[in-house]
Amino acid sequence: MRVRLIPKKSIAICAFLICALSSSGAFAEDYLDYYEQGEFALRVEKWDRAIELFTKSLADNPNFFVAYHNRAIAYSKMGEYDKSINDLKKAVQLNPDYPDAYGLMGLVYEIKKDYASALGAYKEALNREKRPAPRKIIQKYIQDMEAKIKKAGSS
Repeated sequence: MRVRLIPKKSIAICAFLICALSSSGAFAEDYLDYYEQGEFALRVEKWDRAIELFTKSLADNPNFFVAYHNRAIAYSKMGEYDKSINDLKKAVQLNPDYPDAYGLMGLVYEIKKDYASALGAYKEALNREKRPAPRKIIQKYIQDMEAKIKKAGSS
């Protein structure tokens, strides 16, 4: 039996590749760490910190639509409604079947007193929502918006 020695250079290259692959895997998961920290910041009402963390999450994974949704929550809590709507539009661009983003978009438009846009967003949410309980809530929002639009038209 002949033992074949592996050249030191090959061992060094293999070690380098293993380290590179393992560290890049950790980096790839950073967006989830930032996201989870951002969720905590939302729960404790640290809006600036939540925005910072969701922004870091999105820097690592720009297709993470839920981070856009949650950053939009923080923006809306700070009164930055246009930024909130922009994030929600990005979330539904990445995932058109995400009713929660349309629902929040409706709420933000409603806060801005843009009832026509709110109604459109709520209708989009209803079209995508499959769960019965949220569907009932969205239907109520739609009725409320229709009533506000009708009242504004008769004034």
